[in-house]
Amino acid sequence: MLQVMKNISTGLCVSLVTITAPPSYLWAADEEMLDLELSQLMQIQITSAGRKEQNLADVAAAVYVINQEAIHNSGATSIPEALRMVPGLQVLRMSSNKWAITSRGFNGVFSNKLLVQIDGRSVYTPSYSGVYWDVQNVVLEDVDRIEVIRGPGATLWGANAVNGIINIITKQSSDTQGGLISVAAGNHEDGIASFRYGAQLTEDTYGRLYVHRHDQDSYQHQADETDAHDDSQLSSGGFRLDGDFGLQNNWTVQGDLYHGDASQLIFPYWTANSPMPSTVDDQTESDGYNLLSRWQHKISETNTWTLQAYFDATERDEVYLGQTHHTFDLDFQHRLQWANLHDLVWGLGYRNISEEFANSYMVSINPAEKTSELFSGFIQDEISLIENTLKVTLGTKLEHNDYTGFEVQPSARLLWKATPNNTIWTSVSRAVRTPSRVEDSGKIVLEPLPIPPFPKISVYGNPELEAETVIAYEAGYRYSPSSVFSTDLSFFYNDYNDLADYRRIDMTSIMFTNGIEGHSYGLEISNQWRPLSWLTAELNYSYIELKMTSLDMSNQVFSISELVSEESSPKHQLSLRSSIDLSETVHFNILGRYVDQIQTSGQAAYSSGIIVDDYVALDVNIIWQPTKNLELMLVGQNLLDSNHLEFVHEYFIEATEVDRSVYAKLTWTF
Repeated sequence: MLQVMKNISTGLCVSLVTITAPPSYLWAADEEMLDLELSQLMQIQITSAGRKEQNLADVAAAVYVINQEAIHNSGATSIPEALRMVPGLQVLRMSSNKWAITSRGFNGVFSNKLLVQIDGRSVYTPSYSGVYWDVQNVVLEDVDRIEVIRGPGATLWGANAVNGIINIITKQSSDTQGGLISVAAGNHEDGIASFRYGAQLTEDTYGRLYVHRHDQDSYQHQADETDAHDDSQLSSGGFRLDGDFGLQNNWTVQGDLYHGDASQLIFPYWTANSPMPSTVDDQTESDGYNLLSRWQHKISETNTWTLQAYFDATERDEVYLGQTHHTFDLDFQHRLQWANLHDLVWGLGYRNISEEFANSYMVSINPAEKTSELFSGFIQDEISLIENTLKVTLGTKLEHNDYTGFEVQPSARLLWKATPNNTIWTSVSRAVRTPSRVEDSGKIVLEPLPIPPFPKISVYGNPELEAETVIAYEAGYRYSPSSVFSTDLSFFYNDYNDLADYRRIDMTSIMFTNGIEGHSYGLEISNQWRPLSWLTAELNYSYIELKMTSLDMSNQVFSISELVSEESSPKHQLSLRSSIDLSETVHFNILGRYVDQIQTSGQAAYSSGIIVDDYVALDVNIIWQPTKNLELMLVGQNLLDSNHLEFVHEYFIEATEVDRSVYAKLTWTF
């Protein structure tokens, strides 16, 4: 069966003959979208691609939008699960509470080339350049949409938006009036409970508050099928206020806080006095809160500015490292349109990050306390060469950071609407990924030499590291020949330089260095088909090829970056999603996906070179809505296998298999 799936995916790459589809049944606030044809769905407004509202069909970038209806119909219990629907994203689960998520390659728990935001607040962690997905506990019913841009977005969003951007956008308070109670439980989902209530506070002000709890059971190790001790519990709460002052001003104030406990078995765990590794049953403690405010002032229909500020505090305590971050971010942007020729967006930004680390023998960062600053400015102009037909977008971002100094990230994009139903676009852009604190001033103990007295091999940070760079070339085509079918195709070629690698200093010392260069290329296609009013389908396919070369051949024994980039991302991915309205009150949804083989890589022999076989996974659910305000959902995930391996943690966690999951969910609105 797997070989058949491979043949299908390869054939798609050549023939481009596919079927796919949009959402099938829209609920509550999304009911007005039921009458939209596929060509109209291409006019859905997005904001992440240009820092302004744009029609999806008018964006010169590879963009995919997961709306609330798609999230609901997927049966997902978390943001990572919902992201499995996106073509070109590699979403792989490595344990009950850990994920490896990336766009266009370089996957791992330390996926450092994907920028993730929630309502404009960055959740990209500066310690190691990545995202702690286990604490992004967004109430899915409150998500308006998830905008995913595959490819660089650094011109507008800055460093680390190298291979993609994920922007999770929640609903305005006016769209979440009244109450919602949701509870779920199953064999893996020990319990999920959400309460949200929204109300109109004044004539021009709306608000909501929520509390949420998510408990998950543990999985099992691949090697011996023992308990992986990776269960987790996360509690969160928050609020949002939205209001207007007249017709020219609107504002938002929102905040969240959370506390999480996640178990993990750390192996290998090294101590200073023993040459043998030990296993530690660790309990990760995670705490955080944030407060964000946004003010938008409309001077005229063609002249608008926005000011946003947020404060984000996070604390994470693990046996090998404790870390505390306080981030203050200020962002101003101004949009000006004139003469139907120019649509100019420019802005300024400032970010202050205060860090404190509790070091261990295994991982240490010195100095343990540091405050860093980031200054930035950007400008982008969308120029209409032929009205409603041909436009070019030129822009650049200038940043100054404390690690590599000034960085320039320009881009040029061209979009041609040959006909109302045919759009061709192309782009070239430069993006950078700046070093993390670990790469700059950290130390990681890997393993002992196999000779007495068994000295430990360690990787050391390098304050002379330069930024990783990519020059990305992209092209795309969107076609909607009829009201029931549409297709979105994108190609890319990325040229990478100065990627992080490792250089041997002596027998026991390795240093981070800029030592890898290479390229990647591939394609992504998403086809949507709605043959009947009660049936929709969506077929997505992606292909990627990566070729990396170490510039220092003498260090091949320590150069794992080639393996990380070339083998840790599946070349072929194929997914089929379909929704069937069995009646006005009963709806059936299915998501099948094929993921190609990968080879994982770790910093020690214990986690390096494990082959993860290709697999087919199947998720299904049935939704019954006996009354307008009551809904019951039965969900089955990973139904084809009792368990399977998807990814292996690079450092401290043994290979853990993902179990079959079945749960029931009850939702009541009032």
